Amino acid sequence: MGVKMADGTAWAVTAFSTTSFMLGLYNAGLVDPKGLAVVLPVAFFFGGLMQVIVAILEIQSGNPFGATVFGSYGPFWLILGAINVWFAHSIPESAMGSAMAVFLAMWAVISLYFTLASLRTNRVLTVILALITLALILLGLGAGLPSSGLTVIGGWVTLVFATLGWYYALAHLLQFTYGRDVLPLGRVKSA
Repeated sequence: MGVKMADGTAWAVTAFSTTSFMLGLYNAGLVDPKGLAVVLPVAFFFGGLMQVIVAILEIQSGNPFGATVFGSYGPFWLILGAINVWFAHSIPESAMGSAMAVFLAMWAVISLYFTLASLRTNRVLTVILALITLALILLGLGAGLPSSGLTVIGGWVTLVFATLGWYYALAHLLQFTYGRDVLPLGRVKSA
């Protein structure tokens, strides 16, 4: 008999949501932008590394959806942190907006197909992924145009999906600790 694998969903979604919420505060203009560097270690170690670890666990447990989502969003945070720490200085300031627009647009495409795949899971997850897609589109347009207004709206959308993500993670934790569904997720019934 094999070892039973724990479900790392709550851990990965908490990591993603926490990192997203922190960055969303800056993008929404709610905190002093001079403190933005505080998000970078969180992006590397919590948003990035934790999701990569959970992705590996999801592969071992036979869940390609979780493995692909966490195995993509974890590197998203690692890459975003690396861009800011090691590579941004080598991109001319005049090209930085379009470079970030391309980066965010590619992640919007990935998020869109995660959204489509989530249609067979539950409604909360589908809304979260749709909002991530929308936020990435808004932030990408905000960076590329440039438009601080679109970036601020993207920041607010980020705060909403991160909050829903925390709800989603809590629902998973409570389901485990109570042994039943406590918070509704709007599960999709199988055909």
